[in-house]
Amino acid sequence: MIKKFYQNRIAMMFSAPMTLAAFAVFLVAFAMNSSKGKPWMRIVLIILGIVLAVLMFFYYKNKISTSLALKKIRDIDEYLQGGAVDMSFILEDRMLAGKGFQVSEKKTSGITSMNVYEKGRKTIVALDGSEGPFEITAMGKEEAQRLCAFLKRKNPDMVSNIEPKGNGTLEELGAGAEIRTS
Repeated sequence: MIKKFYQNRIAMMFSAPMTLAAFAVFLVAFAMNSSKGKPWMRIVLIILGIVLAVLMFFYYKNKISTSLALKKIRDIDEYLQGGAVDMSFILEDRMLAGKGFQVSEKKTSGITSMNVYEKGRKTIVALDGSEGPFEITAMGKEEAQRLCAFLKRKNPDMVSNIEPKGNGTLEELGAGAEIRTS
């Protein structure tokens, strides 16, 4: 289920641009075939073909790198019982940290600092711990505050630029919610 979540997210991100590029290639090819092919149409067709090839390259690169990263994670199905913060899944002892197309497993203990900032329309949570700095995304400031409360419970000495909200349990991050798999 977790693997399908990340795979489907990649597919959703690339589906519209790849479909539009393929449609444009066929549209220009049809126009070239039905009328006298003008030289500029051939150049447009080549450019659109290159754009489609580049999109497909990045789609498969992200899909393969995500699959390889997820294969390294032990007991990945345990994350279904844990909480979630945007694209990251959290258990008591570890988290599956996701930002963009990057996915990695990190320990929740040993996190020393948490910095929350806005970048465009996204809330970014920058964490620094024993495994080095990493970033995850949050749906908003309230979700980041609940994550801060959870991490402060695990790491009382953690420094943060946001006030914790809640009592720091996984249930506040969505653990125990019913997930339908059909």
